[in-house]
Amino acid sequence: MSKISYLGDKYTHTYAAACKFLQSGDELVGYPTIGASIEAVTEGDCDYAVAPIENSCGGSIADTLDALWASPLYIRSETVIAVPQNLIGREDAEEKDVRVIYSHPQAIAQCHDFLRTYFSDRDVVAVASTAQALSMITDKSIAAIARTHAEGQKFLRTEIEDVRNNSTRFVLLGTEPVTTGDKCSVVFETRNRPGALVGALGLFEQFGLNMTKIESRPHKSKLGRYVFFVDFDAKDARTLSELLGALSQATLSLKFIGRYPVI
Repeated sequence: MSKISYLGDKYTHTYAAACKFLQSGDELVGYPTIGASIEAVTEGDCDYAVAPIENSCGGSIADTLDALWASPLYIRSETVIAVPQNLIGREDAEEKDVRVIYSHPQAIAQCHDFLRTYFSDRDVVAVASTAQALSMITDKSIAAIARTHAEGQKFLRTEIEDVRNNSTRFVLLGTEPVTTGDKCSVVFETRNRPGALVGALGLFEQFGLNMTKIESRPHKSKLGRYVFFVDFDAKDARTLSELLGALSQATLSLKFIGRYPVI
């Protein structure tokens, strides 16, 4: 039996994703922030963490990327789920009653056009999770954007996301890597010299590996220093080993985040 941490409670998108990773006997444990759920694994309180890593509209989730760079965690599996966003209020509320809307920053970003069109004169406030947003609905003037509603609440408007088929990638993180799967991820820092990044990225073409994503994040040690996350299609173990060897020579630092299945 494993303990799996996740953001929020049973009303969040992360809970829905975590259910896809569950095996018989596993226990799900909710945490108030993405950082806290990941820290639960690094400190040994949980075996795995489920975290969002990229949304089709809002882009990458910085907290998860930063944790992968800074912590000894690996991606063990990935799944993609639809993330419908709904406007939720108290059971006795109507849209006209709403004066303040709470939600996670990603959910707010995914509903930008809706909020601008219908609630431009209301306060929109970002909080740590959609679960926290739901807990703040204490009267008719308060609403939240979330996947589903809690007891005593109702949908004021459904499917308010700007883009239909809005979806999010979620990853299962653990302290030990897996060695099989269709996808690989690395993060590296290049030397500060002309052509360093081009040289590192050129290795993927040299080894016939298709990059599916590249993302930069601040190193956080000083302004202008960055690390680069790359996702790519997996091939045979020998090719992967040769790529990692070449990358380690071409970069200042390199972390292999994992080879893992997509479920």
